[in-house]
Amino acid sequence: MKKYILTIIFLLFAANTYADDIAVIVNATGPLTEISEADIREIYLGNMKFAGGAAVMPIHYKEGPVKDKFLSSIIGMDSKKYRLYWTKKVFQEGGSLPVSQNSPQLIMLLVRKNAGAIGYITVSELDGVKGIKVITKIKDE
Repeated sequence: MKKYILTIIFLLFAANTYADDIAVIVNATGPLTEISEADIREIYLGNMKFAGGAAVMPIHYKEGPVKDKFLSSIIGMDSKKYRLYWTKKVFQEGGSLPVSQNSPQLIMLLVRKNAGAIGYITVSELDGVKGIKVITKIKDE
C-alpha cells in the first residue's frame, strides 16, 4: 500500500515537473511581432486569419500540460472545451483546426520559415534559433 501511495505522489509530481514559463513565439520579421494577448486568443480561436497581408498559421504544442496551460491562460478554455469549440466551428463555418506539432524544434522551424506563424513552447526549449521573437510569456505559477 505504501508503495502505491509513493507511486501516486511521484506521478502527480512528475505531471507538473515542466514547471517552466511558456513563450509565445512568432516570426521575427513577420506581421505578428506586436500583437496583444487578445489577438493571440483570436488567432487560436480562428477569428483572425490574416495580419499585415500574411495568412496567420497558429501552431499548437503536443497534448499535455504545456498546451493545457496555454489554453487555460490565453484562450480561457480547457482542452475538452477547446476541442468542442473547434468541432462546432468546423461544422458551422468550415475551415480546419490549428496544426499541432510534437517537437518544439519543428514549431520553431515553422515559425521561422512562415511570416504569419505563431506557436508556443517552454522557455527552456528556446535554443537560440534566429528568426523568431518571443512576444509574451505565460508565467508558471
